[in-house]
Amino acid sequence: MPFYETVFIARQDLTTAQADGLIETFEKVITDQGGTVPKKESWGLRSLAYKI
Repeated sequence: MPFYETVFIARQDLTTAQADGLIETFEKVITDQGGTVPKKESWGLRSLAYKI
């Protein structure tokens, strides 16, 4: 099975618990469709070059 990377951007005012909830939600979507999540990384809080 091929490996795919997924990155998501969230608001900076999310709490750690809310960010963890988002990660769990995305992981559930992937696993419900038969995929696996072998590795998770958190890059922490970063500023973007431009406002979205």
